[in-house]
Amino acid sequence: MSHPATGHSAAYIAELKKRLNSHRKWVIGTRGGVQADLSFYDMSQLPLGGVVLRNAKLVGTSFARSNLSRADLKAAVLMMAELEGADLSQADLLGADLRGACFNGANLAEANLAGADLRTGSLGAVSTRQQPSAGTVVSRRTELMDANLNRAILVGSNLGNCDLTGAELVDADLSGADLTGAILVSTDLSGATLKNTTLTGAVLSGAVLDADAVARMAHLGINPDGNLESLGERLFELLAHHQEWLDSEGRSGQRLELDLADLSDAPLGEVDLSAAKIQRCNLRNANLTGSNLMMADLSYSNLSGADLSGANLSGCGMRRVNLTGGSLRDSVLLSVPVGDLERPWPTNLQYARLNDCDLRCRAAAGVILRHADLTGARVNMALMKGSDTSGARLPTTRG
Repeated sequence: MSHPATGHSAAYIAELKKRLNSHRKWVIGTRGGVQADLSFYDMSQLPLGGVVLRNAKLVGTSFARSNLSRADLKAAVLMMAELEGADLSQADLLGADLRGACFNGANLAEANLAGADLRTGSLGAVSTRQQPSAGTVVSRRTELMDANLNRAILVGSNLGNCDLTGAELVDADLSGADLTGAILVSTDLSGATLKNTTLTGAVLSGAVLDADAVARMAHLGINPDGNLESLGERLFELLAHHQEWLDSEGRSGQRLELDLADLSDAPLGEVDLSAAKIQRCNLRNANLTGSNLMMADLSYSNLSGADLSGANLSGCGMRRVNLTGGSLRDSVLLSVPVGDLERPWPTNLQYARLNDCDLRCRAAAGVILRHADLTGARVNMALMKGSDTSGARLPTTRG
């Protein structure tokens, strides 16, 4: 019978405990200890706080949503491992091989990742007791989207091409780290130590940076808003295809799907962008007045200074967007009924930066403002009544 909380059988848990105990003996040099090879094992949703897995082979192992707080994972091989939603707070990952691992939504607060390798991982014909050789090469970049790395130690770590979209690295130490080609879109780097950090080719659109960090980058010739593709006249061609897709209800044309594109100052007023996917894009100072963004997804995009006055943002996904100094005056942020869902789909501004933004909308219902920063924003009762503001920084006065 499987454990209701973890889904693992009692026999499986007993086997894992036996192998973990044997590995612990191996680490401390006790007789009878054997180095653990738990590659491709399912160790998800397990209480593993303080576990000793130093130098263990954990290729492709799933620790999704497991508690690994204070775990000893020094020099462990976690290539292509699944750690989504795991708690790794204060864990020791010194010198660990984390290439291609997935840490999306994981808690790595105060973890030690000094000297860790977080580059893109490639897994070839690996043969273990759990995963016979298939001869297929699998490659993926290391993912840390929305991960909590506050106060983490990343000294000398290699984060080349790593995806840190929306991650929090407040007061983290990145001294000597290599972030070449890393994606740092909407990443919070406030208070982070960037001494001798390599940022060549890194994408920093919408990242939170201290004045010292901005000055350091300017000295090195790094533009935080650079390294995004400029669409130029091709944008209007894509918009025409999207309109055709909408008019034909998906039978022809093509849905607008953009990622890491430069749309700064784009003239998008009165344009129908409903159901468009425009993630991680630079929309700084864009004109979106009167546009239709119903059920669109603008997550992680930089909309600082953008004008969305009178726009329809009902059901729009705007997680971790930067709307600093923007305007949503007279906009509509209603929830949208979707199919058989019991609850309508709300406008989502979770973790959004809304500093000094004009949020005096015309109508709103059930807006998600969890953990959003509304410092200096102008709001009205139309927005605030019925909105979920748990964990949000609210303005002291209303407009």
